[in-house]
Amino acid sequence: MKHSTKNKKHSVQPQRLPTMSDPSSSLRWVVLGIGLLLAAGASWAVMEFVVWNNLPRELVGTWEVVHGPPEYKDAVFEFHRSGKMVGRLNDNGNLRIMNAEVRVEEDKLFITTRHRRTGEENVSVQTVRKLTDRELEVADERGRVIKMARIP
Repeated sequence: MKHSTKNKKHSVQPQRLPTMSDPSSSLRWVVLGIGLLLAAGASWAVMEFVVWNNLPRELVGTWEVVHGPPEYKDAVFEFHRSGKMVGRLNDNGNLRIMNAEVRVEEDKLFITTRHRRTGEENVSVQTVRKLTDRELEVADERGRVIKMARIP
């Protein structure tokens, strides 16, 4: 005797999927969202404070020249963790802004500037003679000493 399966229908009950109106589903999305935000924040913090931190902690900040060559009179330099430096210099009564990339290798401070019109790079090397939380003393390539004090 043959059993015919053509006429018999198997009824398969689909599983009920959670909907947004289901309180457990909403809570799951909230927890997932908070978890993603925390992971993103932690990743950013590690990158910002560890990976992208190119300069020594003592150097980062704003420094005012207290002693040095006349062209540095009243100059202020800002060193950023990322290796950027912004200098504000008094050029015969005119404010001159100097943007540079800075890196430190042992006791050498490498300052890379770029000419505004030609794009030509100029690298100057200064020797760090003293670096504390309050004092910075460097000697340029000609041996001239520049002493700076941190601006709080």
